[in-house]
Amino acid sequence: MKKIWISSLVGILTLSLMLTACASPQTAPTADSVSTENAAAAEVDLSAVKAYAVEQASLMKESAAALRAGAEKYYAAIAQIKADHPDANPYEYLWANNPDAAKALLNQMRADWLEAHTHYELNEGIIAGVPTLAFFDDWLDAGPSAEEDPEALEWKLVLADDTTLESPGNLFHSLTEPALYGTVDKYVGLPVDLNGDGSLGVSEALPEAEILLAATQALDVASDQTLDAVKAWQPTLEDAFMAMVTMIPTMNEYFEQWKLSAFVSGGNFEGTSFIAASRLLDVTGILSGLDLTYDNIRPIVANADASLDSQIAAGFSDLVKYVNNLYDQEKAGTIFSPEEADSFGTEAQNKAAALAALVAQAAAKANVKLNLDAEGWSPDAPPVIIVVAPDPAPIQ
Repeated sequence: MKKIWISSLVGILTLSLMLTACASPQTAPTADSVSTENAAAAEVDLSAVKAYAVEQASLMKESAAALRAGAEKYYAAIAQIKADHPDANPYEYLWANNPDAAKALLNQMRADWLEAHTHYELNEGIIAGVPTLAFFDDWLDAGPSAEEDPEALEWKLVLADDTTLESPGNLFHSLTEPALYGTVDKYVGLPVDLNGDGSLGVSEALPEAEILLAATQALDVASDQTLDAVKAWQPTLEDAFMAMVTMIPTMNEYFEQWKLSAFVSGGNFEGTSFIAASRLLDVTGILSGLDLTYDNIRPIVANADASLDSQIAAGFSDLVKYVNNLYDQEKAGTIFSPEEADSFGTEAQNKAAALAALVAQAAAKANVKLNLDAEGWSPDAPPVIIVVAPDPAPIQ
């Protein structure tokens, strides 16, 4: 994520300093006034922001654990068929003999995935925007695979059959979503007519059990570690401002992914992710967390510049309303064209860039320095997830 937004962030901070410099002349702050500002910043209450982040991380963990349990049940069923019918294709056998149970289990796993991902998106504005937490955004949701980027996040996933995947990408969109929705051929166990219309459409497939088990166990472990990190996090005023100026101006990235997804491109969709839910849902989640964050630091901004605080509050309201309106139309059945998606993305990005510049200006006025060169936290060694295979068991 940082590679995408860092140049925009530099521009935003530069603009904010220019705006501050162009403002009406002000008396240079005295030592007493600076100490008063610092004291106010130290006393800002961010407990509600942390409580929100902990709640969302907890709910993500619960859903990830449920998804893991479903995948283990699925793996056990395939293993049982392999043991009892070694000459049969286990996926064909499962679909021929237990189609209702297989479909019900797959639908439940997809629902658990969507729940886990939704709670992550409600938290992403904070997690991806705070340097001490941003590692988990790469691992969970945003990082590419080593095939896509040689500088991808380093981690290993060791499957139950001892296959090792080196830096296979993020857990939500590179692994679990493609496995559950059949958008990567090697993650498909068997194409099947899930909706009974006599044809095989996008996302109609039984998952390959090895990758599904591995990906969901890894997601569960990563969700647990994310929750621990959020619980240990002590939010600062700099964290709050960094999250906002970092994540607000990422609208163009999300709208481009939305344009290329099945929700806009329809039958021309050629991707492997963003099929389970509209990217607009993700944007609304990110903005929800950031809006809440600003609500909790408004007293500091209002104390420094009441007019600027009002502009920022209005900017948040406008951007949130804009995206929510598009999402509501989409949920009501409107299918936008790629050209419309481009236009909406440009407008959303313009609104977001202007808002982020105001927030950066507020940070400067509140005497909060934002360190663009801050090194984010990372573990001492790249994560290694070794899959534990459940015993064979018939599907229920």
